[in-house]
Amino acid sequence: MLDRLELRTDQEKAIRGDGVSRLLEDRDSRAALIRGIRLHYHSAMSEPVRRLSSSMPQVARARNARRIMSNDIPERMTAEEQPYCIWHPDMATEDTYRSLASKFSGIRYQVGRACAAAGYHVLYQELDLLPEVSIAEEARESETDGGKLIYDEIMSFKSRYAIMDDCKRTIELRGYECPAYLNGNTEVRWRLAARQGITRWSNDDLLPCIEEDMHLGLEDQEVDQRHGTLTDDEAKLLYSPLPRDLPTVKKTLLTQMAAHDGNIERYAQLANSERTLTQLDQDCVIRGVLHHTMYARWWADQIKNDTIYARSAPYVWDIQRAIMARRIMLNDASVFEDGWPPGVPMPYIIWWPLQPQSDMLSLLAIKVPEMKRQCAAAAIVCDYENVYKNLDPEPSWHLWKVASLFATNPFYREDQEWRGRENGVDVKDDSFMESYILQ
Repeated sequence: MLDRLELRTDQEKAIRGDGVSRLLEDRDSRAALIRGIRLHYHSAMSEPVRRLSSSMPQVARARNARRIMSNDIPERMTAEEQPYCIWHPDMATEDTYRSLASKFSGIRYQVGRACAAAGYHVLYQELDLLPEVSIAEEARESETDGGKLIYDEIMSFKSRYAIMDDCKRTIELRGYECPAYLNGNTEVRWRLAARQGITRWSNDDLLPCIEEDMHLGLEDQEVDQRHGTLTDDEAKLLYSPLPRDLPTVKKTLLTQMAAHDGNIERYAQLANSERTLTQLDQDCVIRGVLHHTMYARWWADQIKNDTIYARSAPYVWDIQRAIMARRIMLNDASVFEDGWPPGVPMPYIIWWPLQPQSDMLSLLAIKVPEMKRQCAAAAIVCDYENVYKNLDPEPSWHLWKVASLFATNPFYREDQEWRGRENGVDVKDDSFMESYILQ
């Protein structure tokens, strides 16, 4: 078994095109190999990679993508071996893409997307494709003369189609969506510059990932600054109704603001793909859930029905925890009338941004004894002295800290200190901070 340093060295060699990762069972090592193959023609054509491609379709797709981008059309490709992205990190010539589409008819939409990225308007017209929204967004964001012509041509149609799915890396020629709208879901070419370095302690497998390489690189890399900054017209979308066709793919801030504000309609429109939520995205969702009841209710339905919104959250249990906290703060005892729901995490803070009634805390402590400490903390903040005394909580650094920072009544801090002396616990010393595992 390779240690971490050996794995990282292996991954670096693979990305540089200097070898094949030894531990291909490792997710990151496979991704590093894919990255190296897509970057380096000599790696793609090496004998070890050629052998691997016969048994690993993912490697075959990367190898074929590199060959195409190097103007070397493969002699044969099964459907499973046809790559999704054939326009990054490099683009082939227009003649190469033309020959590719002629030889492999099943890859015509990928060629159309490549035309949008490269600005090959003449070839795009020859392909005679349905007006597809991902191709339109790719064309607009390419900032090429040919790309503008492709974009204008697609937008001139009364209805458009969603055929390419970047999160699933699929081309849907039968069950496509129509009418479809430009919604910023396309992983356009400039977005692919963002990389997570192999030097990180851990890397995330983020969707969409049209290159199948986990966005890995030798080091962290951000997109160009101009692509991360909203223009004045784009910023106006923060305080204007959203058009059906978004004029930008830079919708991260728009989506985060919709989540933060608990705006169901805007969030549902902006986040309607399986794009993985970042930690900041999810923090905004949690904030929205804690402050807005209807948004919390909507999210509860998404989680229950396992929708694309729920699947986009890598730590969905944190959202569940916020939903339960909101229900408790609204004095909704039905949530635990038969005990705590199995598999649902317990919240710790149940007193902000709303304060539950005293009877609610007493009932919660009876029905769910595991929540006694949370109830005591809420009683301290809400100044429910009788509830606190009835709970008779053990001395705790957690409760002492809550009393010190948030209680207006000094009784609770003094009581925790007294209980600490009686039980030989220094509640002021955080080394006595007993581990608290959120259920």
